[in-house]
Formats: sequence, structure tokens, C-alpha cells
Amino acid sequence: MRNNKKFQGIRDIRQLQLKDAAIELFGMKGYAATKISEITNKAEISHGLFYHYFKSKEDLYVHVILELLESLLNTINDVEEKYDNPLEQLKQLTEVTHSGSLKEGVYRHILIIQALYSDHLPVEVKKEIVEKYREMVQRIALIIEKGQKNGEFIEGDAEELAIYHLSLVHGLLLSNARKMVPIEVSADKVLRQLTRKATEEDSE
Repeated sequence: MRNNKKFQGIRDIRQLQLKDAAIELFGMKGYAATKISEITNKAEISHGLFYHYFKSKEDLYVHVILELLESLLNTINDVEEKYDNPLEQLKQLTEVTHSGSLKEGVYRHILIIQALYSDHLPVEVKKEIVEKYREMVQRIALIIEKGQKNGEFIEGDAEELAIYHLSLVHGLLLSNARKMVPIEVSADKVLRQLTRKATEEDSE
């Protein structure tokens, strides 16, 4: 029993190493330009062992994308459980997006966008990815809709505002990654575009 747990632990670590290496390489080079040998070299795992964990490069790619989207949905669940206020929920989501390594955040963002517009994935897989991303947008839209009822967020189509918000967050990630005009991202400043109080003050 103990040996089985130890084996599973090693397996989990190796899978994680391959996924982390894949996120960086897929994000930096793109799916087509990334070779399995590059992923295994970066993960410091033999090429032959790769196939103990994933059927193919595409299998790894799909696993990574779906896990990233599932992680974002879980983060939404977490903030909704911890905070009752919609404005605070969206603030926490924004801060989580910009927490950790900037490079990792950028690669994750690029990977998700690549997957949404990819033409190399099977139709059913692409459909699942698009549906999960749409679910994320709709969940954020629901937070905004609740905030609109509370008078916290500006009026407008909640789903459109969710997309505007995501576009701003992702744009800031990319801008900082390019280091053209690096800024310290503030969740309060990001949310200024959505909060009713800010627009009222600006119009006075």
C-alpha cells in the first residue's frame, strides 16, 4: 500500500513537471513549433517516459488547457464562497490573475487564447474548450449583474462588461510582459472602469 502511494506520488510529480514545461513552451513557441523532446528536456524526464503519462503532444496540450480553465472556474467558486460582496469578489479575481510569476500568467493567457482560435484540435475538444471559456465569462457576468443590482457596477450588458474586464486584465498582463511601460497592477484601478462610484465622480 505504501509503495503504491509512493509510486502515485512520483507519477503526479512527473505529470506536473511535464505540464509546467508544456505551459511555458506552448506559450512561448506555440503548439505547432513545440516538440515533445523539448518538453521532456525542460521537464528533465526521458522521452520514453512521456508516453506513460500522455498519449501524444495533443493529449498533453488539451489536458493543460482544460486544467487551466477548470482552475479559473474553481477560483471563481472560491471567491464566491469567501466573499459576499460582488465588488470584492471581482477584486479578488483580478488580484489572483496578477499574482505569482508574470511570465507564468502571460503563458497561461496566451495558451487559452491560442486554444480558442486553434484549427488543429478535434471539433469536440475545441467545443469543450470554448464552452468552458464561455462558462467563465458567464460566471463573471453573474457577479457583475449582482453588483449592478447593488448599485456597485455601471449599467450595461453584464456579459459585455465581463469581456471588457477580461480584455483589460489580459492586456495588462501582456503589456507588463513586453516591459514597454511596466506598471504595478492595481485591482482598484482595473475595476475603476466598472464601478459606478468612479464614473459618477469622474462626471462631477
